[in-house]
Order: sequence, then structure tokens, then C-alpha cells
Amino acid sequence: MRTTIVSPHARIGALLGVLLTVLTGAAIVLLHGNSHPATATTPAVQQPTPHGTVHVVRPTVNALLPAPVHSQLERYPRVVVGFYNPRSAVDTLTIEEARAGAAATHVPFVTVNLLDDSVAGPLTALLPAGELLPNPGFAIYRRPGTLVYRSDGYLARTGVAQAIKDAR
Repeated sequence: MRTTIVSPHARIGALLGVLLTVLTGAAIVLLHGNSHPATATTPAVQQPTPHGTVHVVRPTVNALLPAPVHSQLERYPRVVVGFYNPRSAVDTLTIEEARAGAAATHVPFVTVNLLDDSVAGPLTALLPAGELLPNPGFAIYRRPGTLVYRSDGYLARTGVAQAIKDAR
């Protein structure tokens, strides 16, 4: 008569296999065993009150934005912000093209002097760590103050207009 000796490691493995199988079966039965087909329900329709007042809630604008940008985003869904250094003659051309592109798409335009820390500082603080505002360049902000497009350097007015249309 032969006897088979099973090592302790094999016993533990067999026990874990049986236990895992039982737990998996129990989970399937508990999670899916009692499922019923979905029944269709009609949505409840709320009747408007005849004397009720309609309150229009506008999204709040990021309070950390500087006043010129903040005020435009309160009135319009997007704003183009042109960044320039007043000591640079080249920056003027970039700002003029960005302004023309914004005007062509009927989006407000705000200029930001990069040497004015009261305006440029808060915008720089809202950028990801280590980034600086373009010099020269422009950015498109969408309400509530999300930067949706940024151009470092010159872009012709048609390119600016297309960027504004794409930033919807």
C-alpha cells in the first residue's frame, strides 16, 4: 500500500485555490444573481410656476485675474489678451495683429504691459510652475478664466482669428 505525502506548501496552495474559487462564485451570485431587467420609467416633468421669477446665474470669473481681464470675462465668454514690452518696437506689430484678429471675430481685446507687475504678475502666477507670459504674444482666456490658447511671438491676424474660433 502506497501513501502519498503532500508537502505543507502544496496544502496551502490547494486551500487558497479552493478559497478563491468559493469567494469568486459568491461575488458573482451576490453582484449579478439578483439583477432584474430595467423597467422604463417616464421622467417627471416640472411645471413652471406662473408667478415664478427666473434667475439667470452666470459662471463666476476667477477672482485672481487682474481687473482688465476679469471685467471683460464678466461680460463676454472669451477675451484675447495681448502681452507686450513697451520698450520694444517689435511688440507693437504683434499687438496690432492680435487686436485685428480679435476685432474680426468680435471678441474683446486687452493689452497687458509686461513691465506692470500689478497686471502681469497675477497672470504669470496662474500659469503652470516655471512658465512665463509670452513676450510678445497673446493668449485667449475663456470664462471663468481658463487659458485655452497661447501664442508666443508674432501671429498674423488671420491666424489669430482662427485661434479664437478654435478656442470655443
